[in-house]
Amino acid sequence: MEDKNKLSPRQQEVLALINDFHNRNGFPPTNSEVAELMGFSSANAATVHLQALKRKGFITISKGKARGIQIVGSQTPSQQRDEALAVLRDLFACNVGSAERAAELLSRYEPKGEPA
Repeated sequence: MEDKNKLSPRQQEVLALINDFHNRNGFPPTNSEVAELMGFSSANAATVHLQALKRKGFITISKGKARGIQIVGSQTPSQQRDEALAVLRDLFACNVGSAERAAELLSRYEPKGEPA
């Protein structure tokens, strides 16, 4: 994960909002809820910030799930296992995007300063 200083103030605000929402409700917000809570005029505005957080390694977003936002490092061990198994299933099935998903998952567990 990148240094928090690499996030814009608005991105830090969105990340904090996601974390707070999850802590209060036990599940992550949808894009529309992020937009509403941040005062954005559309869910698309939230998506731009969410994609930036994803690109910088602070969150993951599961495709096809309304509540697919996950803060990196906030998963329980069983959730980490389930995610790894889902990635393996996708790889074995040769699903589109599975290699990228696997690479992203592996990048979260690489020791700092050492190549994979």
